[in-house]
Amino acid sequence: MRVPQEHLQTYEGSRFFAPGSTNGKVARKANRNRRKNARTRQNVKIRRRTVLYLGENFAVKLFSDFKFQRFVENFNERGLIYCQFETFRHFNDMNLSLLGQKLLDSPNAGGNSVESEVLSYELLHRCYGARLAKTEMEVVYFPEGGSITDYTCEMFGTLLGVSVTRAMKYKGDFTLEDANKLLNKKLNGIVNSTQNTLEKWSKQILHVWATSHHVANMVTQAYRHLPTDIQSNTVVFITVVVTSNTTIFCNS
Repeated sequence: MRVPQEHLQTYEGSRFFAPGSTNGKVARKANRNRRKNARTRQNVKIRRRTVLYLGENFAVKLFSDFKFQRFVENFNERGLIYCQFETFRHFNDMNLSLLGQKLLDSPNAGGNSVESEVLSYELLHRCYGARLAKTEMEVVYFPEGGSITDYTCEMFGTLLGVSVTRAMKYKGDFTLEDANKLLNKKLNGIVNSTQNTLEKWSKQILHVWATSHHVANMVTQAYRHLPTDIQSNTVVFITVVVTSNTTIFCNS
């Protein structure tokens, strides 16, 4: 991964192996370990490789980073990736990268949250070495008038389209029905923009900002029941925001 190593820490989760020997103390110790670890085995699988990015603006806890790279690099791969995001500064006080600032200053097609798009790029740039290629209004389509992507970038040697959305609900609980509507709309839009673009991207990322782990779980359940033609080869990147005072979910 092309990432600033000084800002990354890797935590390898414990791995448990049953000893082959059944001799005396070894067997008893193995049995104790099996009982002790049975309660946490599921969590161990999730945490086997966790990478923590620490920067001046935000921290990101990355899960399955190698799987994400594989999804991006291989044209026929698709799937879900999770990370956790915590901000240290208000968005207006953040020191953005040069291309992140360009994304902020560029005109767009009238979306409600420029902040979520800029932070999407900053996260992919800081953690995975992504480099902005074109902003929303620089991407060319024919015919025009269909769905468009938010920006394009190069990452892991692959040109990608990135569409950014927010999974949230102002009143009531975010439900499975809400997740289905969101994913169907956004993933169908990605298929449409990929068909119409004159750019040469390999695939797209749907970056979903989620207000909670519950919302992320709803999106996950909905995704698993979608037809493969809607999933296409899109990588769904779910980011759970754990900062309570963030403005990512506020409309511009």
